[in-house]
Amino acid sequence: MASTPTNDHQQEAQPEKEWTRVHHRGRRRRKSPQDAAKSDISRSIANLIRSSSLSGPEIMEEHKRITRQWETSICHHKLNEIFESRISHFTISDAICFGTGSFDPEDGSWEIKRKAHIQLAAFLFIVEKLQRSSSRRIRCIFQEPVFNASDKDFIRALGHEVVDSPTGFERVSPSTLVFGVHLYRDIYAQAIAKCLPAMFIGTPREVWEE
Repeated sequence: MASTPTNDHQQEAQPEKEWTRVHHRGRRRRKSPQDAAKSDISRSIANLIRSSSLSGPEIMEEHKRITRQWETSICHHKLNEIFESRISHFTISDAICFGTGSFDPEDGSWEIKRKAHIQLAAFLFIVEKLQRSSSRRIRCIFQEPVFNASDKDFIRALGHEVVDSPTGFERVSPSTLVFGVHLYRDIYAQAIAKCLPAMFIGTPREVWEE
């Protein structure tokens, strides 16, 4: 008689053991978000398989519209004032833009697209100002791991170059404009690791020291 309850207890406990084992195994396979964020290889692979929802010409039309709106803003006016007073102090051979974000984000976020277009408009406006005091054409280079095929087609249609990481970092020289807004500190560190550029536009050092 004593053996019967013991067997029943073992049968009831068995499903619990199986559930615990499956749960634990799932946790072992789970990837750390921090590790994924730091992996350039993972980001590049994700970029290769991500499809485009907008075509290059469609992105171009959005950019023209958003740029026209930005050109009437206070931000544009103040940026113009800054460079009108300081433009003669710099000799720039190339301009490298890091991390604009996608103009065709995977989730279709309008805010992400808008910020990307405004950053691009500001970057190209600055290059245009610098071009006036340069005897040769300033090359514009873009490095953004999340760019999809349409993003790259759009940038190339503007007449500019798209490179993969770390090529952009390696192209920085003493006559380079480095442009990158709200990027991670290690991105800035890589951008100036080779040498200090002629001009740097990005998040102030003090922000990272707070």
